[in-house]
Amino acid sequence: MDKKNNQTSQQGLNRRSILKSGLGALGAVAVTTAGANAGVSAMASRGSTGKTDDTYDYDVIVIGGGFAGVTAARELRQAGLSVLILEARNRLGGRTFTVKRDGKLFELGGAWVHSTQPNVFAEINRYDLQLVDSTPGTIPELLWWDGVEARNAGMSGIAPLLKMALCENGSPEVEPSPPLVTYQSFAIANEQLHQFHDGAVDAFPLPYDPYVTDNWRNADAMSVRDRLDQMNLSPSLSPIIEGLLGSAVHGAFDQASYAEMLRWWSLVGSDFTRYSDSVSRYSFKHGTQSLIDAMLDDGRPDVKLGTPVKEVHDLGDHVKVVTETGKTYTCQSAISAVPMNVLSKIQFSPALAPQKIKASEEGHAGSGVKFYIRIRQNIKPTLMLAAEQEPISGIMTMASPGDGTHLVAFSTDPSQINPNDHGQVEKLLRRFIPDADVVDTLHYDWHLDPYSQGTWCVLKKGQLADSIVPLRESQGRVHFAGGDIDLGWRGFIDGAIATGNQVGQKVARLLNARSTPNYEKEKLVAGASKDTSLDQCTVCHSIDVSGKASVGPNLRGKYGQSAASDANFNYSSGLSNSELTWDETNLDRFLKDPAGTVPGTTMGFSGVKDPSERAAIIEALRQLK
Repeated sequence: MDKKNNQTSQQGLNRRSILKSGLGALGAVAVTTAGANAGVSAMASRGSTGKTDDTYDYDVIVIGGGFAGVTAARELRQAGLSVLILEARNRLGGRTFTVKRDGKLFELGGAWVHSTQPNVFAEINRYDLQLVDSTPGTIPELLWWDGVEARNAGMSGIAPLLKMALCENGSPEVEPSPPLVTYQSFAIANEQLHQFHDGAVDAFPLPYDPYVTDNWRNADAMSVRDRLDQMNLSPSLSPIIEGLLGSAVHGAFDQASYAEMLRWWSLVGSDFTRYSDSVSRYSFKHGTQSLIDAMLDDGRPDVKLGTPVKEVHDLGDHVKVVTETGKTYTCQSAISAVPMNVLSKIQFSPALAPQKIKASEEGHAGSGVKFYIRIRQNIKPTLMLAAEQEPISGIMTMASPGDGTHLVAFSTDPSQINPNDHGQVEKLLRRFIPDADVVDTLHYDWHLDPYSQGTWCVLKKGQLADSIVPLRESQGRVHFAGGDIDLGWRGFIDGAIATGNQVGQKVARLLNARSTPNYEKEKLVAGASKDTSLDQCTVCHSIDVSGKASVGPNLRGKYGQSAASDANFNYSSGLSNSELTWDETNLDRFLKDPAGTVPGTTMGFSGVKDPSERAAIIEALRQLK
């Protein structure tokens, strides 16, 4: 079958059924993802765009299927161009990743959005998506660990409360909420943040155009730690601001640029409440994937998942893109929408500008850990803070905890915390909640993910001056987008969408695209259904028919095989010495309690507790031949 006929044959396949039909593997969480059969064209063929030039495979190839890449693809498709997204992972979304656990959605990557973020909020309105409070708007309890004990603002709030409760007529039957002591705690936090960010408006009078002045340069030469040292806060109070900053910097304070935090502060109008709401309150009711799906429905590009790109060759009149398997695609222009930390892993010809390579190889400062905790107790909304050097710098309760309480925690140093070690997590949590009983934890290790190699982007000292402008510059027919290189909400979904819009429209203009796409309608096959029981672990495990591994080993054909049997994967010593065979009994044991079944396993997962879920996973693995 020739290429064009093969593309045309894909038109009858429903996009959603393809993008959501991927099977996971030895995983515990049900994933809301666009993971799918790698290599299958997910959208209508080039013929639906009205394009008549068949010199190249596509008008534009987008490398990377995060929000920047998907946004750029949509803009290009609406300009009438044929577009292919090549995504290395088995899902779309990049460093956003929605999973379902205990009947609740959790965002393991990007999560929060706000009306202060104009690009993502325009998309929310465009597609009429719903938001929810994922963390409480009002937190009546603020605690911080001073190195010895958990504190709040002290005893000064007790006297007024006693007077109200005991001496005044018509006094309330219960203590006012929040108590005065909490107002004092937040007043301290507010004062510290204003002091820390002093000069933000002068440094960034137009925060979406940071280069309009040079007033930020001194701040870019300083680290977050340098600025904190200047403030000379008392040891008993400094954990408040360090805990607040820990979930923002998400990495070493002595590496992160102080200018980055001034930029965040200026973006929210230098307001504590707006800052808190903008970066840690509202999330998508149906997960970040709901916006990715809406954009794909709108743009309908071709999509190939599980397809890492190895080489990009700008040949002057066109671009050749080569995947790791040796498959070659040609196009008029290419857009690289991969994270800053992995850009240098792709071979570009002509070579990337030295400043691009330098920035990618040194990486940004975002290197922390974000994870979720479920405890047995029901507790009131609480914010818990600790100093940067502590294993956990910040913990927030989630909204509407229900049966027990869900919390989200942040650490600036992944070497200090193992989210899967419930004992360690429980010990740290009991500093604030003495009777805390940890039931479960959930996280994704973005550092082990070869296609991110870090969390959200916070620039290091000097990178705003030296790296962002060259990282944004096009090279011939190759253009660059991504949340890491936005000028405004860098490191956020908003920043990714902003650059995707900008670069997508720029390339459309360069290619003189003016036509309107004529999408062919897609219809579900009558009676068609899809197995979603294992939309779970393709984030770590590949199911590609080639047998290629990902972060974890490829799972195709593993049912009935000996554990650690793939000669092309470096297994843990625990699994290598286990002498297990992946039959139904052993799979059920392992899925229920991986670490208990195979001591020493490095699989970062605490287990599937529901027997019916385990049975569905095992059956799907049995069929994955």
